[in-house]
Amino acid sequence: MHSGRRPRAPRALQVAALTLIGACSSFTPTNDHSFRPPAEYRAWFAKTQACSGLQGDFDRIQWYIVDGTEFDCPGGKCVGRWNSDHSIFISQAWTSNEMVVRHEMLHDLLGVPGHPDPPFGNPCPLTWATWKGADSTATATPPIAGRAVGTGTPNID
Repeated sequence: MHSGRRPRAPRALQVAALTLIGACSSFTPTNDHSFRPPAEYRAWFAKTQACSGLQGDFDRIQWYIVDGTEFDCPGGKCVGRWNSDHSIFISQAWTSNEMVVRHEMLHDLLGVPGHPDPPFGNPCPLTWATWKGADSTATATPPIAGRAVGTGTPNID
């Protein structure tokens, strides 16, 4: 017998689908301004391609500075954010931070949100827990008992 009702997806599946759709949608913070990235960003992009083994087009990225030290984003307060339309938002206070900028570049090379390891962490130490300074060739030491979650560190999305 057919009840006339369509079967519904389990609630967890619905939530997961909405989360994925939300993560892929464009996001624009307030108080953002387009800017021409400094030449140093091209060198950082080359380092990010080298550690990830991925190739991309630096010139397709649209760069934006957001006034202040952080901004509201879907994940909370952020200092950096990548969108699937190849736009990157960096808080004004963090535009010179290699790890923050390269973290967003890696999102653009991957073309996806989230932080899969690899390449985040290993072989590209571009998270608060794995960053070892400007030496992008350093490999991250796996944290004891799973992933390390930094406390008091700004969110990079």
